[in-house]
Amino acid sequence: MANGKANPYVMITVGFEYDIDGWSNDNRAEIFCRNRKGFLDFLTDNMMPYLADEYSLNFKESVLFGHSQGGVFAHYAAFNSDLYENQPFGKYIIGSPAFWTPYFTDQPDFEAYKNDYGYFERRSTMNKELFLTGGDDEDKDYEEYYGVNDSTLEGLLHLKERLDSHGITSYSYKIYEGNHYMYIPEMLIDFTEEKLIPDSSDEDMP
Repeated sequence: MANGKANPYVMITVGFEYDIDGWSNDNRAEIFCRNRKGFLDFLTDNMMPYLADEYSLNFKESVLFGHSQGGVFAHYAAFNSDLYENQPFGKYIIGSPAFWTPYFTDQPDFEAYKNDYGYFERRSTMNKELFLTGGDDEDKDYEEYYGVNDSTLEGLLHLKERLDSHGITSYSYKIYEGNHYMYIPEMLIDFTEEKLIPDSSDEDMP
């Protein structure tokens, strides 16, 4: 924004601060994996309505961005959004989702992500815009953890394939050069400079 590369916008980080406890995998897992429904309830029914009272927000243009374990959560949030009356997010950035992390695979229902939490059993269309993204060199970063599970890039590709199989077109898929998180500044500049995800329809969603 300072260099004129992006229009001004409000950016809010929520959950923890990296200079306090954000580097702890266990702390992140508590929010993004073990208590994901409670966290999504808070964002949807408390935080975003509060911010709407304080600022002039266009919910159709509001973006929820998650990376790594946060990417797992952003996927969960997007494909459970239809279960909420409030619809505070129109767009979701699913960055390098770590569907393989032990903190996620330890959850008893973790495999529900493979059918997108039953979203397409409830809905035939989607009026949210999704941006699936990762780094082309990141699979080697955590390969010791994958086991029988998808790697990061495999998880993204399989999500893309599921969207295609259901005829969903309101998404974009872009893999950047770099490792697990090094591509994020370039991605955010791209996202704010360009329209990286197509317009969604208004069908089949409150």
